[in-house]
Amino acid sequence: MTKRIPFFLAMTLLLSLLPGCAKQAKAAPVSIVTATDLHFAGRDAYAYTGTFRQDSENNGSGKQMQYLDDILDAFMDQMLGERPDYILLTGDLTFVGAKASHEALAQRLSGLTAAGLQVLVVPGNHDICSRAYILPEGEPVEAPSVTAEEFRKIYAEFGYSGGLSYDEHSLSYVYDTGKGTWIFMLDTNFQYGSSLGQLSDGTMRWLKSQLRRCRRAGAYPLLAGHHNLLMHNERFNIGYIMGNSDEILSLVKQYGGDLYLSGHMHLQHIAQEDAVTDIAGGSLAVYPHRYGRLTVNGGQWAYDAQATDVSGYATATGCKDQNLLNYAEFGYQFFYDRSFAQAEKILSGVTDDRELLSRLCDLSARANVCYFGGSLMTIDRSDAALLREYAADTVWGDYLETILACTEDSLSRKSAD
Repeated sequence: MTKRIPFFLAMTLLLSLLPGCAKQAKAAPVSIVTATDLHFAGRDAYAYTGTFRQDSENNGSGKQMQYLDDILDAFMDQMLGERPDYILLTGDLTFVGAKASHEALAQRLSGLTAAGLQVLVVPGNHDICSRAYILPEGEPVEAPSVTAEEFRKIYAEFGYSGGLSYDEHSLSYVYDTGKGTWIFMLDTNFQYGSSLGQLSDGTMRWLKSQLRRCRRAGAYPLLAGHHNLLMHNERFNIGYIMGNSDEILSLVKQYGGDLYLSGHMHLQHIAQEDAVTDIAGGSLAVYPHRYGRLTVNGGQWAYDAQATDVSGYATATGCKDQNLLNYAEFGYQFFYDRSFAQAEKILSGVTDDRELLSRLCDLSARANVCYFGGSLMTIDRSDAALLREYAADTVWGDYLETILACTEDSLSRKSAD
């Protein structure tokens, strides 16, 4: 007599065999570190000397190129100590997209995977370029960049293998943590070589299908990408926020998403709209070299930003460079000096009083450094009225007004209960 399999058991077996039917996993805590905008170059391809370095340092962006290799080493050492389940790197992995820089970075990151840590990456607007260059003697020399397919191959062990689904229209993919959280790594580049961000129609269809699949699996969707989903500052708009952000936001909310991790601005800032939070991480190349710690458990999450301990790593490794050994002071002063010079260049026409100009530039520099570091509430604002009086009609005054209006720091946040 043939035994019949009970109907519910037969259906369970059938569903488990069907493609696209992910197994439901019981929610459990997932520890994640997120970092962005490494702008890594690599000393083998770049000589940090010459006028190009000086011009790069003086453009106001605050990138610390001279010690970027050391900063990355310090960050990786902290990761080996903290041992998060996942490390998300959300774009602008390289300085200007040179293949040599990508390969050097992948080689360094392999030290994390060799230690059992899972790194997930996506490209930013600096990573796949029409024109890339290296600086073997301190001045730019054109060099090969990478195609999307080459990017995928170079970073194969950092997300581009072992994922749950890969978008055929972009370098986006989904990674199942097995703990009730799916990580959506989104390639937000509208066109490689452009600074604009947008998800194509094909990627939007793929994203919707994967969000639907995530919901059927009873999992929580955590989204990450390079460009911003929400506005963080009215002056960081075109070129920063994705062109179809409203459509993406609506889709995310429809399928239970409430958190997106971004970068691109080099600014540590948290924005919220309609119960969706966009945490823009500070650039790892800019003081205080922030990264974020995130714990996700069944849709509940908690985030806090940390500074890379460059001086601690320098001390532990026997480094003799005093700038690295005293990096908290050096790093701050480096960014402060460049912010001060930028403010002085713009505000020099508002007054002939050198002492007053110095006070205006001092407030500007302190505010700029603290704003990019996410800790604006720590600064003394006693000269804010003077800045408004003398610089109100300047571009710099408008910019400072937007950041002095901030009423809280952007170093930590929790999901709604």
